[in-house]
Amino acid sequence: MPCHETVTCPRCHRDFECRVGTILRCQCQEVPLTEDELDFIRQQYHGCLCADCLREMKIAFSESPHGQA
Repeated sequence: MPCHETVTCPRCHRDFECRVGTILRCQCQEVPLTEDELDFIRQQYHGCLCADCLREMKIAFSESPHGQA
C-alpha cells in the first residue's frame, strides 16, 4: 500500500493528499472527532474527507439534533 495518494473529497470535490500509509501524518489527524461525529459523517459520505470538510461536519454535527444531547 502506498504511503499516500491524492484523493478527491466527496463533499467539496477538492483534491488533497491522503496519507493512509502514515496515518499519524495525515491531514485528517488535525481534526479530533468523537465516535458519534464519525458515525454522523459516515452516514453521509464514503471515503476520506479533507480536513476543512471534517471541521465543517464537526460543526454540523454539534448543531444537529444528534449533537445537542
